[in-house]
Amino acid sequence: MAASRPDQPLRCYCATLRLLARRLTRVYEAELRQAGMTPAQFELLNHLHARPSSSQSSLATAVDADQTTLSRNLKLLVEQGWVSVQGAAQDARVAEYRLSAAGRKALRRATPHWRRAQALVEATLPRPNAVWRALDELGEAA
Repeated sequence: MAASRPDQPLRCYCATLRLLARRLTRVYEAELRQAGMTPAQFELLNHLHARPSSSQSSLATAVDADQTTLSRNLKLLVEQGWVSVQGAAQDARVAEYRLSAAGRKALRRATPHWRRAQALVEATLPRPNAVWRALDELGEAA
């Protein structure tokens, strides 16, 4: 554990990462707002683009979200017309979510804004590849 001065709180990985996550989120929010969506919406649309037909439980696992938050976010995407929902072919009781044509258009419109946010963040990093490696290792350990 890193030492701290008596007048400073202990250095904490969790607190530091949460602080950085809030700051990073603001960068992505500012960029994606110009495309009319939030970072959470962009993430879900991107997952649905990569996995054309996904159940809520598979999406929850992919984005590591609780069912309540995910339900609320999916409901908003369906209301926007960006996502369609229907019963699964194997079991109609299981809802499957798909990116609609409007959702693909919204994702295409938002991607340049997301790329700008990525570039803004990367410009502040001395060694972006080292950061990616560290984040990947941290994700695998968690």
